[in-house]
Amino acid sequence: MKNILSTLIIALLATISISAQGLIEGTCGKDVAWNFDGKTLTIQNVSKKDFYVKIDNYSTKDNVAPWVKEKLDVRNIRIGTGITTIGSCAFANLNKLVEVVFEDNSIENIEWGAFYNCNRLTSISIPNTVRKIGTIAFANCYSLNSVKIPDQCLVQEQAFLNCVGVRSIEVSPTATLGQYVFASETTIEGKTRHTLYNYEVSRLPAYINTGNCHNYGFTKDAIDRYTNGKRGGANVDYDYVTSEVDSLIPHNLILKHDTYALIIGNQNYRFVPEVPYAIHDARIFREYCEKTIGVPAANIHVIEDATKQLIMEDEMGWLESIQNREDKKLIIYYAGHGVPDTKMKNKAYILPTDVRGTKPQNGISLDEFYGRIGDLAFNQTSVFLDACFSGINRDNESVNEGMRGVEIEAEEGTLTSGNVVVFSAAQGNETAQGFQEQGHGLFTYYLLKNIQLSNGLIYFGELANNLKQQVSNRALQMKLRKPQTPSTSATGTLSEEWQNLTF
Repeated sequence: MKNILSTLIIALLATISISAQGLIEGTCGKDVAWNFDGKTLTIQNVSKKDFYVKIDNYSTKDNVAPWVKEKLDVRNIRIGTGITTIGSCAFANLNKLVEVVFEDNSIENIEWGAFYNCNRLTSISIPNTVRKIGTIAFANCYSLNSVKIPDQCLVQEQAFLNCVGVRSIEVSPTATLGQYVFASETTIEGKTRHTLYNYEVSRLPAYINTGNCHNYGFTKDAIDRYTNGKRGGANVDYDYVTSEVDSLIPHNLILKHDTYALIIGNQNYRFVPEVPYAIHDARIFREYCEKTIGVPAANIHVIEDATKQLIMEDEMGWLESIQNREDKKLIIYYAGHGVPDTKMKNKAYILPTDVRGTKPQNGISLDEFYGRIGDLAFNQTSVFLDACFSGINRDNESVNEGMRGVEIEAEEGTLTSGNVVVFSAAQGNETAQGFQEQGHGLFTYYLLKNIQLSNGLIYFGELANNLKQQVSNRALQMKLRKPQTPSTSATGTLSEEWQNLTF
């Protein structure tokens, strides 16, 4: 018994002690030390090899942070250099905390509930390096007066729930927001209701509009004021009905529970011209996946104006989490920019919305994209790319800034693994054109049309032949009179049978 007590005492002393200077101090992660001087809690990286370190995860009940357990009167927090992550609930329930200061831009992740219930926190400048703000990370920070979300940051659902004191919000156009990020909760007659943010908005991603703003926690009035002030009074509407393929969508009563869909519409880019209709393309393709092909809504992910992180980490992570993939089907749709790397033998890249056209190597190479998809090892994967890789967009504008509008013949990506069939909108140095009369990409319009006319029951060989003929013929009749020839390719495992596959 004495040995056990001695061990517990030693462990406690190793975690919390009092220094010769009167500081209370301890550790909160591997190579992470903290001290408290009666007012300021200082977190430091003490790695002797200059490694980056993380503050531990805690909870609000059992495994609480040491400064909470000791009921320290923390008013300020200073986070030192070389710390990349603030763990879950690390500073939760510090109800006298007023200010947080970061000594450098090392922080990348602010995890779940990190500052939950810090109801006197008024000042925190989120570093530009932060790429993730977890669920309820700042929930119930009633005194917080402004929020600025940096580039490429994923903000998870209800991250700023009940931050009722906020009067100014700025969100980078390349950030991604989850549900009810800026909402508040109230209970009426025993039922929880969300109230929405209705104050100043100075910057937002283009995918947020008056039609969907409530999903993120904004009122329509707040977005109206923002769009009138920042976008020349024009409301952004991606849900228009222009074509018969938008309004006459067949319904199939059979659900395909073993089929999944990842749908990407990249329209609004930070550094290069937009891709007309891409968000509308993605939303209508989603309608066909659910209503006509029979993919359950829970099995469909749609992302708009996606960053590289969102595609290659978050969404690929979702696909990797699907169990028994060898018995399931996957549909992937992408509408957006492709671009060639003119310095690397015109290697083809998908261009996320946060990457410059002059630096395609920072995007997603088709080889990498196909490799990740193939390695998922679904029983069948069908990919539809309404993009070209010539460096010219649907409006005949250059995607490689500084270059003239000349089509470049990009290398095709290589299919190396899995059971994958790829339908591409164009070949070589051709342009994947927009179809203004129908409000879609030319390739997407005829893809939807074929699904519509067949009620989703069409063999891939027939679909490939129809797309090649229909798109090619129509392209030469359009204003630009430029050729566009869809192509289809498959991995070696499907070389002889892909034509007989269906959705």
